[in-house]
Amino acid sequence: MARSYKKKETESLATEELDVERAETPEEEIPAAEEEKQKDSDGIIRIGEHAEAKKLNKFDMFCLKIWTYIVAFVTTLAKWINIGIFKIFKKKLPERYIVAFISVIIIILLMLLFTAPFKITVNEKQTLDIFNSNLTPVYQKVGDTSTGTPIYKWGYANKSGKVVISCQYENALEFKYGVAFVNIVKESDGIIENYWYLIDKKGNAKGDKKFYYTTELGDRLPVGQFGDDDKLAWVYVGGKYGYIGTNGKIKIDALYTDAGDFIDGLARVRSGSQEFFINTKGDQKSDSYEKVRDFSEGYAAVKKNDLWGFINDKGDVAIETRFDNVTDFYCGYALVKSGSSYGVIDTSGKLVIPLAEFNDIGVAQYFDTSWWD
Repeated sequence: MARSYKKKETESLATEELDVERAETPEEEIPAAEEEKQKDSDGIIRIGEHAEAKKLNKFDMFCLKIWTYIVAFVTTLAKWINIGIFKIFKKKLPERYIVAFISVIIIILLMLLFTAPFKITVNEKQTLDIFNSNLTPVYQKVGDTSTGTPIYKWGYANKSGKVVISCQYENALEFKYGVAFVNIVKESDGIIENYWYLIDKKGNAKGDKKFYYTTELGDRLPVGQFGDDDKLAWVYVGGKYGYIGTNGKIKIDALYTDAGDFIDGLARVRSGSQEFFINTKGDQKSDSYEKVRDFSEGYAAVKKNDLWGFINDKGDVAIETRFDNVTDFYCGYALVKSGSSYGVIDTSGKLVIPLAEFNDIGVAQYFDTSWWD
């Protein structure tokens, strides 16, 4: 007789059979997919059980923090900008627009930063400014003498070619910082008066000083040119040299028997038999030497006990005086001479071409030896 089962008994029997089947199956034979299903069946993600979670290393955390800071900064900046807009226009913009605008600006700046060429200037080239203060000196015929000889004078024209300061000067220097030196030569009762003075861009005199040319100057003018940053120019007054400002007033009294242009805040001057450097206040900023030259690339050649060396722009000795002759530095190097031997040094004083009895050196043409004794 066939056995009959109730529904409940059938379910119980099936469960028992399934348990017996699982017990008989070795643990290692359980499919991996089934194992993962069992582990995640409770819906909880166990980070330690996933290989992907181990990829979040220190670098990832650093980048995540940086990104968080950037987002926070941009968001805060957008809020402040919106507050400013509201105060001015009484109306706010959607912050997402402001965030987008700031993001674009940041991206453009980063692109410029990383795509701009990296440039190192070894030796800064001089530039020619034709129109200093929008004016340039011009030479023009202004008339004829009684014998028909043409008379030419100097004046100043603008970029349109229009003469804005009439041609009335015997000589004229370029404008700088809105002022320029001009030369007047006139004769009265057989006496020739030859002097220079300072004018502004309208042709009006700056200050009341006149700087007279004398034969003692030879080919040298009684005025210099204003420095690039110092706005002081040397002038010859009563047989001595001093310095004038762009307002036409004497800034450093005429106490020196020679003077040079200001370069990097220092100018060479001579007093008696000694030469040294002064600052824009007239204070001595270096030791006294037999001779000194203008600064070049941050170094100035100086002569002591008939030997040459270099000082730096602080007035300190950079290279001891041990050479018979030196040139100024050019691209970080200087030509030197001891006896009949020539060599080349760098700014530390190291001989990059040792001293030897060469008749010439291949790089010698780059150095100015016109100062050599």
